[in-house]
Amino acid sequence: MDQAFFAHMPPTSLDVHVWHTESERLEVTADNPLQALSLMEAPKLQDLILYPNAHLRQLIVRHCPLDGVTEQFRNLRELRILKIEQCCLTGAFDLGVLLAFYNLTSVSLEANHITEASLLVNETAAEPEQPSKLARLDLSSNRIEYFHLDAVHLFPALKELLLGRNKLATFAGGSSSTFLPALVMLDVRQNLLTELDLSGCDCFSLLYLYASSNQLTSFPVFGDSTVNIKVLDLCNNQLTVRDAQQLQKQQRLTSLLLSQNEFSSFTTETETELPSLVRLELYDNQLESLDLRGWKLPALTQLRVSQNPLKSIPDDLLARYPNLTKLICFCPDVDCTWIQRNVANMRNGNFEMSVAWNGPKSIGKGYRCVTVPYVGCVRCPFKTNSGQ
Repeated sequence: MDQAFFAHMPPTSLDVHVWHTESERLEVTADNPLQALSLMEAPKLQDLILYPNAHLRQLIVRHCPLDGVTEQFRNLRELRILKIEQCCLTGAFDLGVLLAFYNLTSVSLEANHITEASLLVNETAAEPEQPSKLARLDLSSNRIEYFHLDAVHLFPALKELLLGRNKLATFAGGSSSTFLPALVMLDVRQNLLTELDLSGCDCFSLLYLYASSNQLTSFPVFGDSTVNIKVLDLCNNQLTVRDAQQLQKQQRLTSLLLSQNEFSSFTTETETELPSLVRLELYDNQLESLDLRGWKLPALTQLRVSQNPLKSIPDDLLARYPNLTKLICFCPDVDCTWIQRNVANMRNGNFEMSVAWNGPKSIGKGYRCVTVPYVGCVRCPFKTNSGQ
């Protein structure tokens, strides 16, 4: 991609999107007026030459042998968005190099081969000349095994930190308080975490915590200021016991997602109120009874408990949770008499109880599928008389 490529562009064009190029060298000159340049596939690109440029605001490079962020990137002083994805970045990545981009708001290094992301000591010896504007940092789909929140403490505007699909075995919130005043979303999905300790994180703006598909055996631990979480996703872990103490801190929690864990019971001995909780998901656990004793959930509207070996559901479920408008319970072992007693709630759509959602084969030997009007299929045991 020599300068002849850019010379043939219309003079009014400020954005270039290249799906594929065989070029081995790319130059961005000082007089190049482009504001956005995207190379979606550049398998032979070896040399990236960046002269001081006050125009380029977005640079996206994917599928190329680029193996680092060189000093030349500092020449792009107006850069807002930088994406180096599915390239060849390997080993340790020093987040301190991003401090030189005073206008940078979004960085994605997704799907490289980074094994560590940290701030080097010499980069943190002095405060940067201007505070970083970085709001989104995407390090997902790498090979990072350890991450410490101190690595981003010089990014006060950081709102989204994405670390999903790595090999994280340890995630630390800081021995002392790490102040991240703008952090809204933390994503550590699909890692190897057995615990998640955020007690050292001063993150009062944190609203969304996604930690599904790990190996958590205990609930996350929150610091005293982290009390505004709205969505807590802990699906597909190894949780067996709820932690009412940690949940009690989250009085603004609206969605609690605990599906695909190992709960055999979901009661609490200490009365616990979550006044804002609207959605509770417990499907694919080991619950035999839907006894939510001890939980005060006045705003609960959605309760999903499918794929549990449920045998009993309280008849006063709606009395306890009067705002419940959707109970989704595809559980074949629920007693038919309970279904008949609550048929009105099924006909008005409050309860969905069909057990044949995986087809007739899911009914099982020794049972028959009985269709209740406006309800769907329910599973009932039956006996056959001799000769019939």
